[in-house]
Amino acid sequence: MESFKPQAAPWYQTFIKNPVVHVALLAALVGVGGFYLYQNNQSNTMNVASKARPMVQVNSSKNLPPPPPAAPEPQVAMVASSVTETSANGATTVTTTASSTDANDEVSKALTAARAVEKENRAVATKGSGPHLTVIYAEVARPALGRLMDASRGTGQFMNFADYSAGIIPGLNKRLQTPGIKILHKEERNLDTSKTLQWSYGLKDRTNPSVEFGHTTFIEIADTDGASLRGNLEIQRTWKEAGPTGGFEIQRKSFPAIFEISPETGFFMAGVMPPQSNLENDDELAAIDVYKILRSPQFRAGESEFVIFVEYDNK
Repeated sequence: MESFKPQAAPWYQTFIKNPVVHVALLAALVGVGGFYLYQNNQSNTMNVASKARPMVQVNSSKNLPPPPPAAPEPQVAMVASSVTETSANGATTVTTTASSTDANDEVSKALTAARAVEKENRAVATKGSGPHLTVIYAEVARPALGRLMDASRGTGQFMNFADYSAGIIPGLNKRLQTPGIKILHKEERNLDTSKTLQWSYGLKDRTNPSVEFGHTTFIEIADTDGASLRGNLEIQRTWKEAGPTGGFEIQRKSFPAIFEISPETGFFMAGVMPPQSNLENDDELAAIDVYKILRSPQFRAGESEFVIFVEYDNK
């Protein structure tokens, strides 16, 4: 009698009933689910980290609206220095002008008075406690500036344009004490009574008071959140520069930036000062603290740079 052999089950039934297949499918599902959860957690972590980082957003002056038409060229040489300082706390303006003849005594007296008023204003601005800003104008040697830029790149908050550079620097207070950095001038301002600060240093012509060669600093405080400060900084420069026809003409340029700093970090901007003023009375402009850099052989040779630093203290 022949032995009976049942018909073999289809291959797919054998495959489905195989316990090894069940284990493999379960492992695959667990793996896919775990990978999804990991990716979602990483995304949340990056979002939180990006919100906590200091931030600088710099807009190139190339994207700004065209500057206003240049003012007419002054007809007489300007021989007096002026220091103009205004703020929303109570505007204060100190201006000195003189004619091109017999002006030395007037210039000397005016500069002395301007510096005295300027010093008094800074003392009043910093009197008392509370959050305050310190704006530092300095001459920085190229090697030192390179180190500052490297530190800023490390934060991921560094921007470099053809016109200027800006960024966040960790531990700025200590870095300012390193070799290669020469402080030219400091401005300290309390933030308890005003959200807008403005001051300027330049040389004004009596025959055309609307023209003042120099730099104006604008700072607008957007928000103070605990230890952090967010704000807008804009440097406006009016300078005598080479024109397209080969001569010198008055040009106005703006260098804006948005920053967020804390007492542990600082902000810097470099590249806003040409190496020469191209003025006939360059010595009078260089008598102002921030423009003493114009007398520096290193600056004229391109071996150093004019840099503006911003520090914040919330105490």
